Amino acid sequence: MWSKTIICLHVLAAAASAQSFGVGIKAGAPATEAFTVLQNPIVSVTETHFYTFGGYAEVRLPGGLAVELDALYRTYEVQSVPAHSWEFPVLVKHRLLPGPIKPFFDAGVSFSHLSDIKVSTLQHVSNYGVVVGGGIEAKIAGVRFGPEIRYTGWWFKNFDGAVQTNRNQLAVLFSLGF
Repeated sequence: MWSKTIICLHVLAAAASAQSFGVGIKAGAPATEAFTVLQNPIVSVTETHFYTFGGYAEVRLPGGLAVELDALYRTYEVQSVPAHSWEFPVLVKHRLLPGPIKPFFDAGVSFSHLSDIKVSTLQHVSNYGVVVGGGIEAKIAGVRFGPEIRYTGWWFKNFDGAVQTNRNQLAVLFSLGF
């Protein structure tokens, strides 16, 4: 039994070592508001940092395919209480053309988690949704960079009261990787 397991591990390790691996950073800004305030003058929502940033890792596969995992961070202020959001998209990316400049599209799922939030209208600290996006990637001197537009459709509303989460969100991201 152990010999079959060891042989399988060697075969998988050889296949994994043949694939290209990349890491980098992503930064961007939301193109839509994360929250809606329903006509209540005493409730306020501020996106204290109008940006998203984090890292990514990808395994590049044959045929222009890749599997990408991001860890993206964002902060908010809800009813004068700060909140922190982490999103973890897992995407399948397809680069369309050969050459140094490649358009791509990606799709997958995203998991998010809000932390350090103590607001009574909070219904879910964790969420998941569907992600689709596309962009252009350029590779110059071994460095990959480019813009991307990404849509996320969240399953739940984290807040559903005077402050409501917008379930449909659009972001513009820029990546720099190796």
